[in-house]
Amino acid sequence: MPGAAVAGRALPSEATLLAGGKPWEKKPATYNKPLIGILAQACHYCPGRSYVAAGFVKWIEAAGARAVPIRFYNSEQELHRIFKSVNGIIFPGGLTDLWQDSPYVIAARKLWQWAKDANDAGDVFPIHGTCLGFQLLHILEANVSFTQLLVDTDSVAHPYTLDFTDAVKESTMFGGLADDLIEKLGDSQYNISMENHMFGLPPAHYDKWPLLRQNFNMVSTSKDRNGVEYVSSAEHKHYPFFATQWHPEKPPFEFGMHEIPHTLDAILVSQHLANSFVDTARRSSHRPESPEQELELMIYNWKPYFTLKDSVMDPSYDGPDMCYFFDRPDDEAPENSLTGRSAAVKSFAGHLSAAGQPKGEPTLQLAMA
Repeated sequence: MPGAAVAGRALPSEATLLAGGKPWEKKPATYNKPLIGILAQACHYCPGRSYVAAGFVKWIEAAGARAVPIRFYNSEQELHRIFKSVNGIIFPGGLTDLWQDSPYVIAARKLWQWAKDANDAGDVFPIHGTCLGFQLLHILEANVSFTQLLVDTDSVAHPYTLDFTDAVKESTMFGGLADDLIEKLGDSQYNISMENHMFGLPPAHYDKWPLLRQNFNMVSTSKDRNGVEYVSSAEHKHYPFFATQWHPEKPPFEFGMHEIPHTLDAILVSQHLANSFVDTARRSSHRPESPEQELELMIYNWKPYFTLKDSVMDPSYDGPDMCYFFDRPDDEAPENSLTGRSAAVKSFAGHLSAAGQPKGEPTLQLAMA
């Protein structure tokens, strides 16, 4: 595909990337049935110990991959067994604590370090972090508390633009994206990047914590409703680790929040980022230990809930349209209904304010998906 241009800056073509790009861009694809691990998050008002939003599952499926849930409370041995079986990992958006000593961050750090070790050994292994996952990748790299790294932003239910930096010229995520889509991503009359978060990473913090400037390319920035600027897209300089504060997975697969853009342009951008990530995962040499293990790992062993119909997430969470829940007492999902759990069920009607914030509920967790 031809390279795109941003304000006169040419983006690299796929051929250019393969000829002289980063190590993971040079290595050919060797596996056309990649498995992508998705790190499940804790939930307290739902029929299970953890969940994965189905939008992330569909996002990578649309690019030709298959999803594997990773429970953060698994033993280190089990985490490593799954890591060796999957070809990439998603740190998804959501609501969970990002204290450095929390079980979720501890598990993420293990996976992140193993991914670094694999890449150092020449075995391509990508990670994509979305929203909370974007923040998590930066917390792991800077090794500081999220209370130091992040600031408040008014960006819940806020489709907006991406202001690209010169680093986009070296971007894996955006390399080969059509010129008109690059231009529309930066144009406020389109607003096709979906922001939905209460915290953000100021660009100045890349200098405040030099490890971030040293190891990440700041690919784009955005602003909240009050003009607060934050990093919205980033890529690691040495590893195939990609991070979007915005949500490429929502436009094709989430319809419960009316602010989500569903235009063809938004869908094409989403598909491009999914294709880019999954194609990087095709270059990984990881494989399940056996065909039986492969079948046992895949998310198809669980049934999705239609959570848009009956909200069962945390009271401070806007709720994905569909979710997979893990380690619940009853492995069988009810027929598109959760009314049997009356204490947990909350209708979406009247649950959210016009700004997308929960009514009458304190915000206890870190970020919205």
